[in-house]
Amino acid sequence: MHRLPSSLFALAGLAVALSLPRTASAQSDRNREREREESQDAQSRVDTTFSFTRTGTVELTEISGDVIVNAWDRNEARVRAYAERGRIRSSLSSSRLSLEIEPVRGRVGDSKVEVWVPVGARVTARSTSGDVTVTGTKAQVDARSTSGDVVVTDATDRVIVESVSGDVRASQLSGDIQSESVSGTIEIRDATGQLRAETTSGDVSLLGVTSRSVYATTVSGEVEYDGTIDANGRYEFHAHSGDIRLGIPESANAQLSVETFSGSLDSEFPITLPPGQRSTGRPRRFELTLGNGSGARIIAESFSGDIVLARRSRTTR
Repeated sequence: MHRLPSSLFALAGLAVALSLPRTASAQSDRNREREREESQDAQSRVDTTFSFTRTGTVELTEISGDVIVNAWDRNEARVRAYAERGRIRSSLSSSRLSLEIEPVRGRVGDSKVEVWVPVGARVTARSTSGDVTVTGTKAQVDARSTSGDVVVTDATDRVIVESVSGDVRASQLSGDIQSESVSGTIEIRDATGQLRAETTSGDVSLLGVTSRSVYATTVSGEVEYDGTIDANGRYEFHAHSGDIRLGIPESANAQLSVETFSGSLDSEFPITLPPGQRSTGRPRRFELTLGNGSGARIIAESFSGDIVLARRSRTTR
């Protein structure tokens, strides 16, 4: 029988010895990779800049953090987002930016989304319990939150600004404007176009408005309007337990219908009741004429609040 040289036995033993650590090392590598994946699930970040068209679309969805959209004069988009315990899903191209933060094992932790996009990009932004802010896009905006505040500045075309239990503030708007809240206030300034604002237990303030179609309503808050009265316009204001204050241009020509049950009517304009109308009784209803009475139609109704007609110093269209 031929015997292997002792050197071969030594090499064979060395090979076996080396194979054991490799197996353990491979298992250790897999464990580290698994830990790395779990760490990525627990804390995810995006920080990138890429080419983006001025007519692109932006879709952002948050759960517990704020969403901030800024506009700049570049053909680029920048995205900065993080989720302490959530996962960020994103789809980024030259014409579409989509980003959503999802919970991992039911948790998101601290999170935030902030993006910069070219002026002209159309934005849809959502948050469940965070604030939403969209500034300077000069394009279509749909911004909503469940329990956070929503702020939109300098938007056009179709603008939706909504929050369930947060406040809504918007300015420098034009187009078809819709604003809603359940338990928050609504304030819209310097707006042009069709305007609709509805809340349940907050105030509604529409200031510096140029429109021929306005509808504003609240249940337990007050309504304030300061704006133009278009000759072909219709303006409707409703409150249940709050006052209604209307700032109307002195040169306005309109038919004004006023109704209140337990409130009063206070007017800086001369009021002449048509024959047969009385200022007593409940509810108190008035059909009034402003100017020559042609053109616009104004309706103001409050159950227990006062109705105030004030002169607006700005010049109507």
